[in-house]
Amino acid sequence: MASDTPSPLRFGILGAARIGPAALIKPAESHSDVVIVAVACRDEARGSQYARKHKIPKVYGGSRAYHDLLADPNVDAVYNPLPNGLHFEWSMRALEAGKHVLIEKPFTDTADEARQIFALAAEKGLVVLEAMHSRFHPAMQRVREIVQSGELGKVKSATSSLALPSLFSRFAFVKDDVRFQYDLGGGATMDLGVYPLAAIRYVTGTDTSPAEVTSAVATGHALDPTRIDRAMNATFALPESITAETAVDFCLPGWGPLGLLPRMVQIDLNISLEGGDIKFFNFVLPTAYHTIKIQPKRGRGRTEKVYRYADGRGDKSWTTYRYQLEAFVAKVRGKTPWMWIDPETTITEMETIERIYSKAGFPPRIPSTYRHEASADASPEQ
Repeated sequence: MASDTPSPLRFGILGAARIGPAALIKPAESHSDVVIVAVACRDEARGSQYARKHKIPKVYGGSRAYHDLLADPNVDAVYNPLPNGLHFEWSMRALEAGKHVLIEKPFTDTADEARQIFALAAEKGLVVLEAMHSRFHPAMQRVREIVQSGELGKVKSATSSLALPSLFSRFAFVKDDVRFQYDLGGGATMDLGVYPLAAIRYVTGTDTSPAEVTSAVATGHALDPTRIDRAMNATFALPESITAETAVDFCLPGWGPLGLLPRMVQIDLNISLEGGDIKFFNFVLPTAYHTIKIQPKRGRGRTEKVYRYADGRGDKSWTTYRYQLEAFVAKVRGKTPWMWIDPETTITEMETIERIYSKAGFPPRIPSTYRHEASADASPEQ
Protein backbone atom coordinates (compact mmCIF):
# COMPACT_ATOMS: atom_id res chain seq x y z
CA MET A 1 0.00 0.00 0.00
CA ALA A 2 3.01 2.29 -0.14
CA SER A 3 2.76 5.44 -2.23
CA ASP A 4 5.48 7.09 -4.30
CA THR A 5 4.34 10.64 -3.50
CA PRO A 6 5.37 12.60 -0.37
CA SER A 7 1.78 13.29 0.74
CA PRO A 8 -0.57 10.72 -0.79
CA LEU A 9 -4.32 10.79 -0.34
CA ARG A 10 -4.95 8.61 2.72
CA PHE A 11 -8.09 6.46 2.58
CA GLY A 12 -9.98 4.80 5.39
CA ILE A 13 -12.58 2.10 4.68
CA LEU A 14 -15.83 1.81 6.64
CA GLY A 15 -16.53 -1.89 7.00
CA ALA A 16 -14.69 -5.01 5.89
CA ALA A 17 -16.81 -5.21 2.74
CA ARG A 18 -16.38 -7.88 0.08
CA ILE A 19 -16.42 -5.19 -2.61
CA GLY A 20 -13.51 -3.33 -1.00
CA PRO A 21 -10.62 -5.12 -2.74
CA ALA A 22 -12.04 -4.67 -6.25
CA ALA A 23 -13.46 -1.20 -5.67
CA LEU A 24 -10.54 0.49 -3.92
CA ILE A 25 -7.77 -1.67 -2.50
CA LYS A 26 -6.56 -3.19 -5.76
CA PRO A 27 -6.96 0.05 -7.80
CA ALA A 28 -4.97 1.92 -5.13
CA GLU A 29 -1.99 -0.35 -5.70
CA SER A 30 -1.38 1.19 -9.11
CA HIS A 31 -2.14 4.79 -8.10
CA SER A 32 0.96 6.62 -6.90
CA ASP A 33 -1.06 9.23 -5.01
CA VAL A 34 -3.24 6.87 -2.93
CA VAL A 35 -2.63 4.82 0.18
CA ILE A 36 -5.08 2.80 2.29
CA VAL A 37 -4.26 3.57 5.92
CA ALA A 38 -7.15 2.17 7.97
CA VAL A 39 -10.24 -0.01 8.03
CA ALA A 40 -13.04 0.04 10.60
CA CYS A 41 -15.07 -3.05 11.41
CA ARG A 42 -17.34 -3.54 14.41
CA ASP A 43 -16.29 -7.19 14.43
CA GLU A 44 -12.68 -6.61 15.47
CA ALA A 45 -11.51 -10.14 14.61
CA ARG A 46 -12.96 -9.88 11.12
CA GLY A 47 -11.48 -6.42 10.67
CA SER A 48 -8.03 -7.61 11.75
CA GLN A 49 -8.18 -10.53 9.34
CA TYR A 50 -9.26 -8.18 6.54
CA ALA A 51 -6.42 -5.78 7.34
CA ARG A 52 -3.80 -8.53 7.40
CA LYS A 53 -5.00 -9.96 4.11
CA HIS A 54 -4.93 -6.58 2.36
CA LYS A 55 -1.92 -5.11 4.20
CA ILE A 56 -3.86 -2.25 5.81
CA PRO A 57 -1.81 -0.91 8.74
CA LYS A 58 -4.55 0.35 11.08
CA VAL A 59 -7.69 -1.42 12.31
CA TYR A 60 -10.52 0.08 14.33
CA GLY A 61 -12.83 -2.43 15.99
CA GLY A 62 -15.76 -2.58 18.36
CA SER A 63 -18.95 -0.54 18.63
CA ARG A 64 -17.07 2.76 18.13
CA ALA A 65 -15.05 1.57 15.15
CA TYR A 66 -16.58 3.88 12.56
CA HIS A 67 -16.42 6.86 14.91
CA ASP A 68 -12.77 6.17 15.67
CA LEU A 69 -11.79 5.96 12.00
CA LEU A 70 -13.52 9.26 11.25
CA ALA A 71 -11.69 10.88 14.17
CA ASP A 72 -8.30 9.75 12.81
CA PRO A 73 -6.39 12.85 11.60
CA ASN A 74 -4.34 10.60 9.31
CA VAL A 75 -7.41 9.77 7.18
CA ASP A 76 -8.11 12.24 4.37
CA ALA A 77 -10.85 10.39 2.51
CA VAL A 78 -13.38 7.70 3.36
CA TYR A 79 -14.72 4.90 1.21
CA ASN A 80 -18.24 3.95 2.32
CA PRO A 81 -19.31 0.47 1.11
CA LEU A 82 -21.68 -0.12 4.05
CA PRO A 83 -25.22 -1.44 3.41
CA ASN A 84 -27.38 1.07 1.54
CA GLY A 85 -29.35 2.03 4.62
CA LEU A 86 -26.16 3.22 6.32
CA HIS A 87 -24.79 5.30 3.44
CA PHE A 88 -26.46 8.53 4.53
CA GLU A 89 -25.52 8.55 8.20
CA TRP A 90 -21.89 7.56 7.82
CA SER A 91 -21.27 9.70 4.77
CA MET A 92 -22.71 12.71 6.61
CA ARG A 93 -20.59 11.89 9.64
CA ALA A 94 -17.52 11.60 7.43
CA LEU A 95 -18.19 15.02 5.89
CA GLU A 96 -18.78 16.49 9.35
CA ALA A 97 -15.35 15.15 10.28
CA GLY A 98 -13.80 16.93 7.29
CA LYS A 99 -13.24 13.87 5.09
CA HIS A 100 -13.83 13.50 1.36
CA VAL A 101 -16.19 10.59 0.64
CA LEU A 102 -16.48 7.96 -2.05
CA ILE A 103 -19.91 6.36 -1.56
CA GLU A 104 -20.87 3.00 -3.01
CA LYS A 105 -23.87 2.92 -5.29
CA PRO A 106 -26.72 3.42 -4.78
CA PHE A 107 -25.76 6.75 -3.26
CA THR A 108 -28.49 6.77 -0.60
CA ASP A 109 -31.93 5.34 0.16
CA THR A 110 -33.75 8.52 -0.91
CA ALA A 111 -33.24 11.52 -3.17
CA ASP A 112 -33.61 13.88 -0.22
CA GLU A 113 -30.71 12.19 1.54
CA ALA A 114 -28.61 12.68 -1.59
CA ARG A 115 -29.45 16.39 -1.62
CA GLN A 116 -28.36 16.73 2.00
CA ILE A 117 -25.03 15.00 1.40
CA PHE A 118 -24.15 17.18 -1.58
CA ALA A 119 -25.24 20.30 0.28
CA LEU A 120 -22.99 19.53 3.23
CA ALA A 121 -20.06 18.66 0.95
CA ALA A 122 -20.46 21.99 -0.87
CA GLU A 123 -20.69 23.85 2.42
CA LYS A 124 -17.45 22.28 3.65
CA GLY A 125 -15.60 22.35 0.34
CA LEU A 126 -15.23 18.57 0.26
CA VAL A 127 -15.44 16.06 -2.58
CA VAL A 128 -18.18 13.44 -2.56
CA LEU A 129 -18.89 10.98 -5.36
CA GLU A 130 -21.24 8.08 -6.02
CA ALA A 131 -19.15 5.07 -7.00
CA MET A 132 -20.99 4.43 -10.27
CA HIS A 133 -17.75 3.00 -11.61
CA SER A 134 -19.02 1.81 -14.99
CA ARG A 135 -19.50 5.43 -16.06
CA PHE A 136 -15.76 6.12 -15.89
CA HIS A 137 -14.49 3.49 -18.33
CA PRO A 138 -13.45 4.68 -21.82
CA ALA A 139 -15.78 2.10 -23.41
CA MET A 140 -18.81 3.81 -21.87
CA GLN A 141 -17.43 7.16 -22.94
CA ARG A 142 -17.03 5.87 -26.48
CA VAL A 143 -20.64 4.68 -26.69
CA ARG A 144 -21.87 8.06 -25.51
CA GLU A 145 -19.54 9.74 -28.03
CA ILE A 146 -20.98 7.72 -30.93
CA VAL A 147 -24.56 8.42 -29.84
CA GLN A 148 -23.98 12.13 -29.33
CA SER A 149 -21.97 12.52 -32.57
CA GLY A 150 -25.08 12.14 -34.71
CA GLU A 151 -23.38 9.45 -36.80
CA LEU A 152 -26.54 7.33 -36.62
CA GLY A 153 -29.03 10.14 -36.19
CA LYS A 154 -31.33 10.74 -33.26
CA VAL A 155 -31.97 8.19 -30.53
CA LYS A 156 -35.33 6.42 -30.76
CA SER A 157 -35.14 3.94 -27.89
CA ALA A 158 -32.78 2.26 -25.44
CA THR A 159 -32.89 -0.97 -23.49
CA SER A 160 -30.57 -2.38 -20.86
CA SER A 161 -30.56 -5.49 -18.73
CA LEU A 162 -28.51 -6.79 -15.85
CA ALA A 163 -29.62 -10.19 -14.65
CA LEU A 164 -27.83 -12.97 -12.80
CA PRO A 165 -28.80 -16.59 -13.57
CA SER A 166 -30.14 -18.58 -10.64
CA LEU A 167 -27.12 -20.88 -10.73
CA PHE A 168 -24.75 -17.91 -10.39
CA SER A 169 -26.85 -16.28 -7.66
CA ARG A 170 -26.19 -19.17 -5.29
CA PHE A 171 -22.56 -18.14 -5.17
CA ALA A 172 -22.98 -14.36 -5.48
CA PHE A 173 -25.18 -13.85 -2.42
CA VAL A 174 -25.23 -15.16 1.13
CA LYS A 175 -28.51 -16.41 2.63
CA ASP A 176 -29.15 -13.30 4.73
CA ASP A 177 -27.53 -10.91 2.25
CA VAL A 178 -28.01 -7.21 3.03
CA ARG A 179 -29.42 -6.84 -0.48
CA PHE A 180 -32.47 -8.80 0.66
CA GLN A 181 -33.12 -6.73 3.79
CA TYR A 182 -35.66 -3.93 3.55
CA ASP A 183 -34.42 -2.11 6.66
CA LEU A 184 -30.99 -1.83 5.03
CA GLY A 185 -32.23 -0.48 1.71
CA GLY A 186 -32.22 -3.77 -0.17
CA GLY A 187 -33.80 -4.71 -3.47
CA ALA A 188 -32.76 -5.53 -7.03
CA THR A 189 -33.56 -2.01 -8.22
CA MET A 190 -31.29 -0.53 -5.56
CA ASP A 191 -28.42 -2.93 -6.22
CA LEU A 192 -28.49 -3.94 -9.89
CA GLY A 193 -31.05 -1.49 -11.23
CA VAL A 194 -28.90 1.60 -10.90
CA TYR A 195 -26.48 0.29 -13.56
CA PRO A 196 -28.78 0.02 -16.58
CA LEU A 197 -30.71 3.12 -15.56
CA ALA A 198 -27.54 5.20 -15.21
CA ALA A 199 -26.11 3.83 -18.47
CA ILE A 200 -29.19 4.68 -20.51
CA ARG A 201 -29.52 8.16 -19.03
CA TYR A 202 -25.83 8.87 -19.60
CA VAL A 203 -25.39 7.75 -23.21
CA THR A 204 -28.65 9.39 -24.29
CA GLY A 205 -27.76 12.65 -22.53
CA THR A 206 -30.90 12.61 -20.38
CA ASP A 207 -29.30 12.40 -16.94
CA THR A 208 -30.06 15.89 -15.63
CA SER A 209 -33.72 15.32 -14.76
CA PRO A 210 -35.65 12.40 -13.28
CA ALA A 211 -37.06 10.00 -15.84
CA GLU A 212 -40.80 9.56 -16.29
CA VAL A 213 -41.60 5.97 -15.32
CA THR A 214 -44.41 4.69 -17.55
CA SER A 215 -44.58 1.19 -16.07
CA ALA A 216 -42.84 -0.95 -13.47
CA VAL A 217 -43.46 -4.60 -12.65
CA ALA A 218 -41.72 -6.16 -9.67
CA THR A 219 -41.17 -9.79 -8.79
CA GLY A 220 -40.97 -10.07 -5.02
CA HIS A 221 -38.10 -11.83 -3.29
CA ALA A 222 -39.07 -15.00 -1.44
CA LEU A 223 -37.71 -13.62 1.85
CA ASP A 224 -39.81 -10.42 1.69
CA PRO A 225 -42.10 -10.52 -1.37
CA THR A 226 -44.03 -7.28 -0.73
CA ARG A 227 -41.04 -5.03 -0.01
CA ILE A 228 -37.92 -6.50 -1.63
CA ASP A 229 -37.83 -6.90 -5.39
CA ARG A 230 -35.95 -9.90 -6.71
CA ALA A 231 -36.55 -8.58 -10.22
CA MET A 232 -37.86 -5.37 -11.77
CA ASN A 233 -38.89 -4.49 -15.30
CA ALA A 234 -39.50 -0.79 -15.95
CA THR A 235 -40.24 1.41 -18.93
CA PHE A 236 -39.56 5.12 -19.30
CA ALA A 237 -40.44 8.14 -21.39
CA LEU A 238 -37.28 10.24 -21.75
CA PRO A 239 -36.85 13.71 -23.26
CA GLU A 240 -36.79 14.07 -27.06
CA SER A 241 -39.46 11.33 -27.37
CA ILE A 242 -36.98 8.60 -26.42
CA THR A 243 -38.46 5.43 -24.92
CA ALA A 244 -36.43 3.19 -22.65
CA GLU A 245 -36.67 -0.09 -20.78
CA THR A 246 -34.61 -1.71 -18.04
CA ALA A 247 -34.71 -5.24 -16.66
CA VAL A 248 -32.84 -6.51 -13.61
CA ASP A 249 -32.98 -9.80 -11.73
CA PHE A 250 -31.09 -11.21 -8.76
CA CYS A 251 -32.00 -14.78 -9.71
CA LEU A 252 -33.00 -15.25 -13.34
CA PRO A 253 -34.90 -18.56 -13.64
CA GLY A 254 -33.72 -21.23 -16.02
CA TRP A 255 -35.49 -22.18 -19.22
CA GLY A 256 -36.58 -25.34 -21.02
CA PRO A 257 -38.20 -28.37 -19.37
CA LEU A 258 -38.97 -27.50 -15.74
CA GLY A 259 -36.63 -24.51 -16.05
CA LEU A 260 -33.61 -26.75 -15.57
CA LEU A 261 -31.46 -25.19 -18.27
CA PRO A 262 -29.42 -22.24 -16.94
CA ARG A 263 -29.41 -18.89 -18.68
CA MET A 264 -26.44 -16.69 -19.46
CA VAL A 265 -25.70 -13.50 -17.55
CA GLN A 266 -27.56 -10.58 -19.10
CA ILE A 267 -25.41 -7.46 -19.15
CA ASP A 268 -26.37 -5.49 -22.25
CA LEU A 269 -26.97 -1.89 -23.31
CA ASN A 270 -28.71 -1.45 -26.67
CA ILE A 271 -29.42 1.87 -28.38
CA SER A 272 -31.73 2.15 -31.39
CA LEU A 273 -31.22 5.26 -33.52
CA GLU A 274 -32.74 6.58 -36.72
CA GLY A 275 -29.78 5.36 -38.76
CA GLY A 276 -28.85 2.14 -37.00
CA ASP A 277 -28.16 0.37 -33.72
CA ILE A 278 -25.44 0.20 -31.08
CA LYS A 279 -25.07 -2.90 -28.92
CA PHE A 280 -22.73 -2.66 -25.94
CA PHE A 281 -22.07 -6.00 -24.26
CA ASN A 282 -20.73 -6.03 -20.69
CA PHE A 283 -21.21 -2.34 -19.99
CA VAL A 284 -20.66 -2.88 -16.25
CA LEU A 285 -17.22 -4.53 -16.26
CA PRO A 286 -15.78 -3.89 -19.74
CA THR A 287 -12.16 -4.44 -18.69
CA ALA A 288 -12.75 -8.19 -18.47
CA TYR A 289 -14.31 -8.33 -21.94
CA HIS A 290 -16.69 -6.20 -23.98
CA THR A 291 -17.86 -5.43 -27.48
CA ILE A 292 -19.39 -2.30 -28.98
CA LYS A 293 -21.20 -3.28 -32.17
CA ILE A 294 -22.26 -0.44 -34.45
CA GLN A 295 -24.66 -1.47 -37.20
CA PRO A 296 -25.85 1.28 -39.57
CA LYS A 297 -29.00 0.70 -41.60
CA ARG A 298 -26.89 1.43 -44.64
CA GLY A 299 -23.31 0.36 -45.04
CA ARG A 300 -21.09 -2.07 -43.19
CA GLY A 301 -21.11 -2.48 -39.46
CA ARG A 302 -18.12 -2.53 -37.19
CA THR A 303 -17.09 -3.74 -33.74
CA GLU A 304 -15.03 -1.65 -31.36
CA LYS A 305 -13.26 -2.46 -28.11
CA VAL A 306 -12.04 0.50 -26.10
CA TYR A 307 -9.73 0.33 -23.08
CA ARG A 308 -8.02 3.73 -23.20
CA TYR A 309 -9.14 7.22 -24.04
CA ALA A 310 -8.56 8.35 -27.62
CA ASP A 311 -5.55 10.44 -26.60
CA GLY A 312 -3.91 7.46 -24.92
CA ARG A 313 -4.82 8.22 -21.32
CA GLY A 314 -5.41 5.25 -19.08
CA ASP A 315 -4.28 1.66 -19.39
CA LYS A 316 -5.77 -1.52 -20.81
CA SER A 317 -5.36 -3.19 -17.43
CA TRP A 318 -7.32 -0.51 -15.58
CA THR A 319 -10.70 -1.59 -14.29
CA THR A 320 -13.72 0.67 -14.10
CA TYR A 321 -12.85 1.18 -10.45
CA ARG A 322 -9.30 2.25 -11.31
CA TYR A 323 -10.61 4.87 -13.75
CA GLN A 324 -13.04 6.01 -11.07
CA LEU A 325 -10.24 6.36 -8.53
CA GLU A 326 -8.24 8.43 -11.01
CA ALA A 327 -11.15 10.86 -11.29
CA PHE A 328 -11.79 11.04 -7.55
CA VAL A 329 -8.17 11.82 -6.70
CA ALA A 330 -7.95 14.42 -9.47
CA LYS A 331 -11.04 16.18 -8.08
CA VAL A 332 -9.64 16.18 -4.55
CA ARG A 333 -6.37 17.61 -5.86
CA GLY A 334 -8.19 20.47 -7.55
CA LYS A 335 -7.66 19.15 -11.06
CA THR A 336 -10.23 18.56 -13.79
CA PRO A 337 -11.13 14.84 -13.90
CA TRP A 338 -11.34 13.08 -17.24
CA MET A 339 -14.95 12.39 -16.37
CA TRP A 340 -17.18 13.27 -13.43
CA ILE A 341 -20.70 12.61 -12.14
CA ASP A 342 -22.43 15.82 -11.12
CA PRO A 343 -24.71 15.97 -8.07
CA GLU A 344 -27.73 16.62 -10.27
CA THR A 345 -27.21 13.29 -12.02
CA THR A 346 -27.01 11.33 -8.78
CA ILE A 347 -29.99 13.09 -7.21
CA THR A 348 -32.24 12.59 -10.23
CA GLU A 349 -31.15 8.94 -10.41
CA MET A 350 -32.45 8.46 -6.87
CA GLU A 351 -35.65 10.31 -7.75
CA THR A 352 -36.16 7.92 -10.66
CA ILE A 353 -35.61 4.89 -8.43
CA GLU A 354 -38.24 6.23 -6.04
CA ARG A 355 -40.63 6.56 -9.00
CA ILE A 356 -39.95 2.97 -10.08
CA TYR A 357 -40.84 1.58 -6.67
CA SER A 358 -43.95 3.74 -6.50
CA LYS A 359 -45.13 2.67 -9.97
CA ALA A 360 -44.52 -0.99 -9.06
CA GLY A 361 -46.60 -0.66 -5.89
CA PHE A 362 -43.63 -1.31 -3.62
CA PRO A 363 -42.87 0.86 -0.57
CA PRO A 364 -40.04 3.42 -0.78
CA ARG A 365 -36.77 2.62 0.95
CA ILE A 366 -36.66 3.82 4.55
CA PRO A 367 -34.98 7.20 5.17
CA SER A 368 -32.25 7.29 7.79
CA THR A 369 -33.10 8.60 11.26
CA TYR A 370 -29.77 10.40 11.42
CA ARG A 371 -30.03 14.17 11.56
CA HIS A 372 -27.23 16.59 10.81
CA GLU A 373 -27.07 19.49 13.25
CA ALA A 374 -25.64 22.43 11.33
CA SER A 375 -24.71 24.29 14.49
CA ALA A 376 -23.10 21.33 16.18
CA ASP A 377 -19.38 20.77 16.49
CA ALA A 378 -18.33 18.86 13.36
CA SER A 379 -17.01 15.91 15.30
CA PRO A 380 -17.66 12.24 14.46
CA GLU A 381 -18.56 11.78 18.12
CA GLN A 382 -21.75 13.83 17.66
